[in-house]
Amino acid sequence: MMGFFIFMAKPNPITWQEIKSGHMSGVSETKAVWYDTGYSDILESAPENTVLIFLGQRPTGGYSVKVKEVKTDGKKIYITAKEECPKPDAMVIQVITTPFVAVKIDIKEKLPLELKIEGCKR
Repeated sequence: MMGFFIFMAKPNPITWQEIKSGHMSGVSETKAVWYDTGYSDILESAPENTVLIFLGQRPTGGYSVKVKEVKTDGKKIYITAKEECPKPDAMVIQVITTPFVAVKIDIKEKLPLELKIEGCKR
């Protein structure tokens, strides 16, 4: 009996650098996208291979998103980010916010992006 083994490539870490973060992107869904000029209202210009990570709508101020890890298996780029939430007793602005972060990643080609957001611990 013959067997076949499929070896999954273990994703390798990629270096990255945060360029900008903010609370009012205007993007209401959670997603990661490659920067292009369609996002120039959020980031006027950006270095090559910049990724924008949007947290989506949040009910008040005090929310943000921070990148924890960026990896690739050569076919996709895997981004792990963490949502940071206001403390339960924090005084925050009562307005819908849309937090985001922009990061430059050190990779030669723009591969598909896969985003994982770790939520707040309450």
